Amino acid sequence: MHNIIIDKKCSQLSCQRHILLIQHQSFAKPLSIPLSQIQSLTITTQVDLSSNLLTRLSEHAISVCVLPSGRSGDACFLLGSWHAGTERRKHQYDVIYNDEARRYWASILVRLKLHQKATTLVNIQHAIAAGDYNDYTNTAQIDLTEVAHAVQKLKSLRDKLRRHDIASTKTSNPSPDIYSRYTPRYQIPSLLGTEGIGSATYFKCYQQFFADEWQFHSRNRRPPRDPVNVVLSLSYTLLQHLCQQAVYSVGFDPYHGVLHSPSYGRESLACDFAELQRGAIDYWVWQLFAQDVLVPDDFSTSDDSHYPCELLKSGRSKFYKAFAAIRPSLSKAALSHAWLWQRRLQRYHGDHTALSEQPTLSFVSHHPEASMPPL
Repeated sequence: MHNIIIDKKCSQLSCQRHILLIQHQSFAKPLSIPLSQIQSLTITTQVDLSSNLLTRLSEHAISVCVLPSGRSGDACFLLGSWHAGTERRKHQYDVIYNDEARRYWASILVRLKLHQKATTLVNIQHAIAAGDYNDYTNTAQIDLTEVAHAVQKLKSLRDKLRRHDIASTKTSNPSPDIYSRYTPRYQIPSLLGTEGIGSATYFKCYQQFFADEWQFHSRNRRPPRDPVNVVLSLSYTLLQHLCQQAVYSVGFDPYHGVLHSPSYGRESLACDFAELQRGAIDYWVWQLFAQDVLVPDDFSTSDDSHYPCELLKSGRSKFYKAFAAIRPSLSKAALSHAWLWQRRLQRYHGDHTALSEQPTLSFVSHHPEASMPPL
């Protein structure tokens, strides 16, 4: 299956007999790709497309990501037909509108995110120590003591959210409401505060792994002010599209999340699932710069406060080629997370006769309380 990226301005997209046709004045003849061989379509510039093409893309369940081609605007996602399983969305709403259930899942999500951030820092440090990036990285600027301190702080924040089953120690008759059996129980604002502290600690350490020439001093966006933030923001947007496609295809409502509250126009549940793979994105972005896949000439900078840094066409070509290599694994993981959560919710919310068994509630393939990868 192909993931098609359209980056030539004024391209013309149309459909004939279930075949995508891509025309441009620089082409000797149109490019033709069967729709059955396309998984997604990403449009990064101004193009012309037919309404017939949109209906065909929907019929073949091909997702479309339209990135803003100017210096303003938000990405647009077209996902085709929604999964017909309304029962799955009912289970999701049961969680969203149950305070204990939502806090439970939100705490698991934050704990996994903190664990992931610590793992990313350790993995980068190990890669540098192994000598794989000595030719590209200024190792003298890395404060190993600060890295160790950041990892320890992230682990400490993570362990505050480690769950404890109080029912098994206090009574032989567990509560019918499984979520009330576990502690600690943090409010959503408290969880967001913990996540914010972890993110600040993480990025303060993460920026050390980039050379001074990239001027990456903090995480910033809207607009990103340096090359690293430009690439991080673009990567997160593409990851968001994959997660939205996954939760949509499984049958969940992407606009109702557990950690991210519903907000007008925001795919909150897709944002929740994207958090589970941001560490993989961060490590990959670091590799792009550490291996000189992206170089200063791939970016333009200006004094324009509304658009201070831009990824040029040469850089976009390199970026999308590299992203195509990791996209299948990101997409597979996003779909796995969505399907796993669907099974967890169905097991508890859909079949109450299964409450006599100890349920396994997790966003990931291993139980979060099981042994984790070493840090």
